[in-house]
Amino acid sequence: MQSQENTQIPVSTESPSKWWAWSLAILILIWSLFGAFSAALNYYLVNSGFYDGIFSDAKDGMGPYPENGTSREKQEWNESYEFLDSIDEEFADLQQTNLQLQFGLISLLFGFVACFLLFSRDPNGFKAAGVWLGVIAITGTITQIISLTSMNDFYDNIPSIDSSLITGISTGISIGTSLTCYLTLFGFIYIAAIKSKTEDDLTESGFHQ
Repeated sequence: MQSQENTQIPVSTESPSKWWAWSLAILILIWSLFGAFSAALNYYLVNSGFYDGIFSDAKDGMGPYPENGTSREKQEWNESYEFLDSIDEEFADLQQTNLQLQFGLISLLFGFVACFLLFSRDPNGFKAAGVWLGVIAITGTITQIISLTSMNDFYDNIPSIDSSLITGISTGISIGTSLTCYLTLFGFIYIAAIKSKTEDDLTESGFHQ
């Protein structure tokens, strides 16, 4: 009688590359740090009077009021001065520095948690990365809505500008850019999570040794 040969099915024991989790952690860390730093820098510049000095220099650069100029020159000078004056007064509100700084710090906190778990190769790290993405998406959307509303109100005060057209274009560009960034990040998180999964061992059978 011919003896039955035992057949061994190879089982892959190679662990997933750690760089899927680590590269995602590095991306989240850079994104969070850059966002918080930008918000803090903008907060400082607005509240330190840096932009006030720029607008003041721009007004001085216009020169004196053209007393002997034509009515057209006087009108252009008045419109330019009023435009710079309105920007100077509303610039801080348009920037939303306090809100941006708060949202930047919140995103940074969630980013640190996600990075720690990802660098530790904790399975919950990818869930934390998803929560971080949700936080920056929500805070970013809130900031965009407030900024776009403020810009629309600002354009309404300028008679020579079609505020509805500019607001529509700005809204479309802002939404499109945000969706592209968030969907790209979501895709990277999803792929990294799939690639980092450990394959389950095959069930032992009579053909395994």
